[in-house]
Amino acid sequence: MKNIQRNVIFTGIGYVLPLLASLLTIPLMLRHFGTDVYGLYIICISLIGFMNFIDLGVGQAIVKYVAEYEVTGERHKVKPVLDIGLLSYIVLGLLTVGLLYGFAPALSAFIYDNNLQNREMAQAALRITSLALLLSYVNQFFLNVCRAYHRFDIPALIHNSANIGGIVLATILLVMGYSLREVLWGYVLVQSIALICGFWFSRQVLPEGLRFGLSFDAGIFAAMISFSVYTFIGNSVIALTSRADKLLIGGVIGTEAVTYYQIPFTIAQMLNGIVNTLVHIMFPRFSELASLGSGQELLRLYKNATHVVFFISAFIAVMLVTTGESFLSLWISPEFAAKTAITLQLIAVFSFFNSNLVVAYWAAQGAGEAKLTALVIVLSAVAYGFGIFYLGERYSYNGVAVALYLGLLPFPLLFMWVSRHIGHRIHQYLLGLLLTFVLGALAVYLLAYMNSHITSRLMHIFANGAVAAVVMVVFLGWFFARLRERRSAE
Repeated sequence: MKNIQRNVIFTGIGYVLPLLASLLTIPLMLRHFGTDVYGLYIICISLIGFMNFIDLGVGQAIVKYVAEYEVTGERHKVKPVLDIGLLSYIVLGLLTVGLLYGFAPALSAFIYDNNLQNREMAQAALRITSLALLLSYVNQFFLNVCRAYHRFDIPALIHNSANIGGIVLATILLVMGYSLREVLWGYVLVQSIALICGFWFSRQVLPEGLRFGLSFDAGIFAAMISFSVYTFIGNSVIALTSRADKLLIGGVIGTEAVTYYQIPFTIAQMLNGIVNTLVHIMFPRFSELASLGSGQELLRLYKNATHVVFFISAFIAVMLVTTGESFLSLWISPEFAAKTAITLQLIAVFSFFNSNLVVAYWAAQGAGEAKLTALVIVLSAVAYGFGIFYLGERYSYNGVAVALYLGLLPFPLLFMWVSRHIGHRIHQYLLGLLLTFVLGALAVYLLAYMNSHITSRLMHIFANGAVAAVVMVVFLGWFFARLRERRSAE
């Protein structure tokens, strides 16, 4: 696969560094903003980030069809795809920004219903945010062009730099005594630079003679829409479920349960997010191989990706199970850790199973099976919602953690498709899953035995982290050595 080593490294770093930057600067921002204004700041920044995922599925359509048409020799179709994609992002971006700008007074009144001064501040903040949102949103088109040509390192570099740059600039402006408005104008500046970089780099990866425009081809548009609509449905259900479940939990078992569930869930989600981020790198390659009908090479890629995900997801689950309680105890309090340690362990094991579905998802997306993936996601969300009502009411937040497993029930539909169209049989997947699970359980037992001889919680984390670092270095060394051998053989 093209540029895989560079893509993996930059994507991994791009995922981790902004998280670390946020953790380091949150206390300082909270002290300068205060809890009230900081909450408004979070709303504005979340809007910028959230809209990157609401593109009606056009982004994935660009990656799929550009990769497909390039590899099948239909390059004359690539420009219409790019032009329709650019036009879609501009129109949707302007529409979204117009709505946010126009509804800023109403949203401000909703946030601060009895405080006129704060309402005016919120209105100005939301309108500044709308400009940063437009710049960031349009830039997604150029970054998706890079992804279509297997340059995931470029979007990772630009996202990483923009996220960290925004955080650092915001912190500097706060220390210098500037207000929320100036901080948000700083984000506008950062997103402007990111957009220029995205445009320039995307021009570099385009084949010679291919340039962006705003032409429209009805046939290409129909093909893109047939794929993007179902992708949009799936993405929207995921986004809605990840937010609405908190409302359901609060309504069924109370807001205190939301806290005890959400913090362990967030920890597991942040760590396992790297799996989906890395597997996403293979999306254009899945599209290429599916369009060429390269069965053996597609099966080999699918198996290799599955083996890597088995290792990474098991690695994360083992670390959460063995060090989660110590981390929660030091980070929040021993009392909180005592209440949520089991919850974190349940979610960690669920995340292991859930992460191993990612390869099948992106393989199906690459083959254009957006209708199937959307169906699976919708059924999964319904099963999870049912579990919240049934299990949450009986077993509180631990019941909600168990309800996550119900969301896995529809995914055999994906594996049936993989078995039929890629050739990786379900029993092969189950055997690999069982073997990985057993090895993970053995690792948990050995680390627990080691931890029983360590009295300090902090030393638990350091000792387990040292063992994990050695294992990860060995795995990465083997992984990249295998890639080099394959490239030399080819």
